[in-house]
Amino acid sequence: MQIETIDQFGIDVLLGSNNAFLDHFALTMTNAFTWVPLYIALLVLVIKNNDNMQQIALCFFCGVLGVALASIMADVIVKPWVARLRPCNEPTVKYLVQIAGNLHNKDYSFFSAHAANTMSLAIFFSLLVRSAWLSLVLVGWSLLNCWTRLYLGQHYMTDIMVGLSWGVVVGIVCYLVHWKISRNFPKKRFVSSQYTSSGYTYLDIDVVFSVIAMTVAYAMLPMT
Repeated sequence: MQIETIDQFGIDVLLGSNNAFLDHFALTMTNAFTWVPLYIALLVLVIKNNDNMQQIALCFFCGVLGVALASIMADVIVKPWVARLRPCNEPTVKYLVQIAGNLHNKDYSFFSAHAANTMSLAIFFSLLVRSAWLSLVLVGWSLLNCWTRLYLGQHYMTDIMVGLSWGVVVGIVCYLVHWKISRNFPKKRFVSSQYTSSGYTYLDIDVVFSVIAMTVAYAMLPMT
């Protein structure tokens, strides 16, 4: 499939963005501050399910490392080098549709830091926690963030695809860093049905699910 055909899909999403409810929903969901409760919930999950500060600090470091690597590669290295205009600023597109929130960021499009950041966290925590449902929900959370970037005219589809791919790589690398260092820590075997194979309780994982659900419900509330 040609790149132009793939990117046309993103343009079609943008050109179809003319709905007050979806405008509000996308703007809320794409805002990094909206997801602060989720980041806190993931931090609490790590704190409650690790035995000492070394293990907690290692998990925190690897999670932050993933976001840093994703952001630096996208925003500092690749975007200025490629210098691809965002769809919302492309002359052939920006006059065809009213961008929700008049969101015309002046930096470049390729590739999506949102996609890379969220997917790196999703992959890292999927490998760390080893819960199939948590993996599914976190990947879905990342893809939902990617949809907001298409809907708001911030990225082309290829920006999203490359961002997701880089996020997967970064997430795996950060987990391998965690795995290599954590081998020096004492290990416990978890055989209870209340725990994942890596020792995270399903009850605490359910809290993360609840936070995501409440955040999405918040984004769906009518504008005041």
